[in-house]
Amino acid sequence: MTNYSKWNQALISYFTTGIPQGSQIYLSVDDDVLESIGQKFSYSPGGNWCTDFCATVIKEVIVDGQVKLSHLQGRDDLGLPKSVVFLSTMVLAAYRMAEDEEVNQGNFFRRFKEILDLPISESSRPLDMKSGEEEPLWQDWALWLRQNGFVPSAQRGDGSRTYINYPISQTLLRQSDKDQLCKIFSEKHWKTQWDAQTLFVHVRQSLPRFSQHLQKLLTSYQFRYEAISESIHEVYEQWHNEGCPITLKAVSAPSRHIFAGLSRTEDVSLGTIEYLIYPKQPRRRQLKQIEIQHKDGIDSLIEERPGWYERMEWAISDNELKNGAEYRVHASEELDDLILPQRDFWILVSDPTNPESVDYASWGTPQLGETFILLCKQELLSQLELLQSEHLLKWNRQLHPFGENSDWIELHECMVISPAWEGVFIDNQALKNALQPSIHLSVNFSGGLRVPNNFGTWLIDHAPQVTIFGFYPTVELKVTRLPDNVLIFEDVQKTNIPISFNFSTPGEYLVEATSVDESSERLIQIVDWDKLSITAPQHRETLSFGGEQICGSLIGNKTDYVSDESVVKVKPPDKSISDKSVVKVKPLDKSIKEVKNTVHASDKPVGKTKPLKKTSKMQQLSLF
Repeated sequence: MTNYSKWNQALISYFTTGIPQGSQIYLSVDDDVLESIGQKFSYSPGGNWCTDFCATVIKEVIVDGQVKLSHLQGRDDLGLPKSVVFLSTMVLAAYRMAEDEEVNQGNFFRRFKEILDLPISESSRPLDMKSGEEEPLWQDWALWLRQNGFVPSAQRGDGSRTYINYPISQTLLRQSDKDQLCKIFSEKHWKTQWDAQTLFVHVRQSLPRFSQHLQKLLTSYQFRYEAISESIHEVYEQWHNEGCPITLKAVSAPSRHIFAGLSRTEDVSLGTIEYLIYPKQPRRRQLKQIEIQHKDGIDSLIEERPGWYERMEWAISDNELKNGAEYRVHASEELDDLILPQRDFWILVSDPTNPESVDYASWGTPQLGETFILLCKQELLSQLELLQSEHLLKWNRQLHPFGENSDWIELHECMVISPAWEGVFIDNQALKNALQPSIHLSVNFSGGLRVPNNFGTWLIDHAPQVTIFGFYPTVELKVTRLPDNVLIFEDVQKTNIPISFNFSTPGEYLVEATSVDESSERLIQIVDWDKLSITAPQHRETLSFGGEQICGSLIGNKTDYVSDESVVKVKPPDKSISDKSVVKVKPLDKSIKEVKNTVHASDKPVGKTKPLKKTSKMQQLSLF
């Protein structure tokens, strides 16, 4: 039998590996998930892995026939919450409720007791398990997710479902749902390697044929769109890998494909725009070295950030965008190819870890109040103009990134400006799904001094402004210091207006906005200057000019900018501007021409820049 700690670590790794920061995490544990995780352990359980899991839970939490949870609070030696195995047991109970079972405490705890091998009694809960005793465990799991850049999804319920709603809210696809999906895939003879978003649209066209549970997931998805679409896509990939059967095997076969997004670069001096392949990391898998074959040779994939590899160095053509592209994976037993899916449009947002940067890529869905670039086929323009005429969407200008004769155009400074999309219909349902806001409220941080490579972290005395973007005129805003839960602010605030807070001491703060029946929250961490470490720049952006490469104050070949001597120590600045913000930089190579001996310290040298903006985000949001 596997020990509790190993199961706990394995579950956390399974649900967070390869997942981009900012994603919602669902602890969607069912029998298939347990079998998939168990197969990675180094021994055989002597039965199935689900049985091993349940035996492990019973050994850990059942003492003299009673449920004991106090020792599961807090973190283990690795800083992981100790409660994830137990919480997964509750989710497993929710999954095992039959399709026709009424969702109530009695039915849920009957399944829960079966897993823990406890006697079925008239009482809903186990007799010794107090009402709400498990809630601190869910709260600690949510805190750990926030601290690591993820968004928790488990939600408290109302009335008799106050506490059982936590595990029920984690359930996505049941086994019967997976079987129904495979039947549709087989009948439709789908062979195309769609991405998750495109597949979701095709699946929704067969809505009446699905169970009530799956119909609800496909129509009332709101907050769960990404999780549901990715879950359906995993079933689709497994169905392909197994030869398109009517029903899937008990243990899911991992996908043999890596899917890619797009990254946009612009040389403002030459006026050229390029699109690069931006590979996504396979979810829930830790793969060794991956090499991609292309016409110019073989390139290795290097992890850039959670969920993404570094961009490939070659630019793609408009024809590759139109038809999609496949690149073979070199000498791999686990993967076949890297796929750029065939799509009619791409949504490109600014870097979520550094929104003030010049980078745009397909990192995800735009947040409320966020402008983005929409790259689309020319044929979609009339449908987008309809959305514009209905005051749902606006943009600033159009560009032709591949030339005037190309089918592709860019719409710049796009922003969703209304929630009233239900009565508007366009031909391209995938485009509408992608643009239609699924939430009406979001918390945004802007400005201040961010700590590099630390998602959601700012320096003391240089905190960001907080803006609550939304379609409501006002919200209840609350700021709480963690983990002691000290309330430092609570008041009604107008939306779409920046607010400054005095985060006076280092620590973690939870910013929560609530209006009507919707809420949004984000965690911000404030750190002191002594928490900074000295590291070499990850990227040096250069500007081509007259046959030379300009990098900040230095001129030379791009290969010259590789010396560790470029790393300099910077003293914390005074609150007033002073000469302490000026540092000495030693030339990196004799071939580099020294422009000046003193330069201002900067994270990003002169290079690619964003297109000029005619209006600010706040001016655009005045239409709410």
